[in-house]
Amino acid sequence: MSTITVTGIAKVNEPRGSVWAARAAAALARLLARTSVERSPAEAAAHEAAQVRALARRHMNTDPGFAADLLAAADRHESTAGAR
Repeated sequence: MSTITVTGIAKVNEPRGSVWAARAAAALARLLARTSVERSPAEAAAHEAAQVRALARRHMNTDPGFAADLLAAADRHESTAGAR
């Protein structure tokens, strides 16, 4: 003969830690939004293009075609940002 033990778990009406964590995350997001430095569109495009070029350099040895496409896209992105 075998037996099975079933344990009942009390229902939690409100998640305890998730409410606090959500409020803390929202407050942090508001704080970061207020303190972030705004960049001009040209500065933002130059920064983004530099990040894409760094990615292209990492792929240059393994996939030169992909790296060339990334470099062309970075150039195009940076040149069209001034035209906006």
